[in-house]
Amino acid sequence: MKTKVLLSVAGLAACGAANAQVRPELQTAEFSGQVHKAIRATAITGLTVDGQYVYGKTIELGQGNTDRITGTIAYDSAQFADTDGDGLDLDPVCAELAPHLLSGASSRYWFGIGFSWQSYAEDIIPDAGTEGQTVGEFVFCGSAALCDGGTGTTSEVLQVVLESWEGFDNFPDLDGGDGEFGAAPDGLGFPASQSDTDGDTFVDEFLGGIILTYANTDTDGDTVPDEHLSDGGSGYGIFYATGLETLGMPLTSNLDLWDGGKPGTDGRGDGGVRLLWTRGDGGDGLGPLNGGFYPSSKAQSMLWGTYAMQAGAGGCLEPAPFGAGDSDGTIWGEGEDICVDGLGSWSGGAPSGNEVVDDQYDTTFDIADWAGGFVPDFANALGVAIRINVGGTPPPEDCCDANADGNCTPADFSAWVAAFNTMGARCDTNQDGNCTPADFSAWVAAFNASGAGTPNLCNF
Repeated sequence: MKTKVLLSVAGLAACGAANAQVRPELQTAEFSGQVHKAIRATAITGLTVDGQYVYGKTIELGQGNTDRITGTIAYDSAQFADTDGDGLDLDPVCAELAPHLLSGASSRYWFGIGFSWQSYAEDIIPDAGTEGQTVGEFVFCGSAALCDGGTGTTSEVLQVVLESWEGFDNFPDLDGGDGEFGAAPDGLGFPASQSDTDGDTFVDEFLGGIILTYANTDTDGDTVPDEHLSDGGSGYGIFYATGLETLGMPLTSNLDLWDGGKPGTDGRGDGGVRLLWTRGDGGDGLGPLNGGFYPSSKAQSMLWGTYAMQAGAGGCLEPAPFGAGDSDGTIWGEGEDICVDGLGSWSGGAPSGNEVVDDQYDTTFDIADWAGGFVPDFANALGVAIRINVGGTPPPEDCCDANADGNCTPADFSAWVAAFNTMGARCDTNQDGNCTPADFSAWVAAFNASGAGTPNLCNF
């Protein structure tokens, strides 16, 4: 177990490692049509130097795929739009004809359900004018295939973590010339600055994060979905979360902080994000994949193009600009063969001899530069297929709709009681910022108003 650093991370393999295992080729995968909305979101407000998250508030997001995507796109390497007119801005643009030369219809790339790659990190350059703004929505493409290979016979807790970082290595040549990357004498590294220059015990350049909980199946019989059913055998799905503004997570400002490992300028912004697929918290309060959260079985994100890819051969033929923001195409990733089926994991065969998702990347192995790596398919960069929106205001909802299913029914009474008992956001029917008994009378009034066809509107 590599224990040198405070948190575990994602990483990708660098080509040419002397003792690297054989990596699977990128594969095409069609969109399965499955769309999964997070049911809950928890703010991460800080990261201590010993690797523990500081948690902020939790908000309930509901089960229905009804919330619209609002705000301004700050980074988009997935490119979504509402192409079917349902008002939900989650359809893959370019349909199943994304730029590639491999056989078969596809709009994203991955490594297949027989491979484990659960943790990712990459530099991002937000679209001009969106730097440092509050994250409002988050969307990503991926497969939550579990130990059954995506056949839907296995379920587990699924929590996906998005982290925002300021000091972040973005050197595509991986030479350690930027930030603190590759500084460790044992060949291990972490892409973000982990300094605590002000002595407050918190990592300076960690800006915050959000833990998103996904669940679509009830395993304990209480009628409330508590785990996510394995999926991925029929293609990738789209996972999203809206209404995240109240959690206050800032997007990187992409400041130019590092030059040769020292504060300075090199003309390059140093922002980045991490995306971690996990199967829940072990209860010790540590960060994901560092003892507190555990890797999700075979869940993995899809890869597609960044803004720079539009100029390359086979670029997206849609008339609108391809996405927003950009990336150098360098991705760090790690994975573990949790299912013990021998089908492969990204960190397997790493030079350190370690084969678990842990605290550090092997700088010679767990990193890949996807810029121009698939010529002529992609003359420029690939990135993790995500979209981040900033700003915007969640659309108002029927104040009666305590279970967030898009309807006002008697079932919302039980949901309101549950929200009251847990101090959940949907308890606040009178919109005074508090959850009190007065909200019960407000809920009854909202129920009657909805039944009369003139629903009261709330922003939960």
